[in-house]
Amino acid sequence: MATSAIPNIDPNVKYVGVSKLRDLNATKLREQNEETYVIQENDIPLAVLLPYKKYLEIREEFNAVISMIEMLANETERNGLLKAFEDIRAGRVRSLDEIEAELERE
Repeated sequence: MATSAIPNIDPNVKYVGVSKLRDLNATKLREQNEETYVIQENDIPLAVLLPYKKYLEIREEFNAVISMIEMLANETERNGLLKAFEDIRAGRVRSLDEIEAELERE
């Protein structure tokens, strides 16, 4: 797997040794809030501990990427999307306000 040449610097990520696990209990985990721990031994990352809310956010983003890949893999949907982009470039679009006004008139 290729890695990025630009490091992802996040002040909420803490690199800690395995011994830090001994100090964690329910109270300390609740206080963890936004911190993510990369648990390592001898400077080798072993696991990642992150807040459940952050896990859910990551999972939601992952599911969105998978949905986009599935959509782009479907020829009918991909062609529809390309046609929509062509319409946008050609100016064949209307604002949501215009569409809603038209629907109210009908």
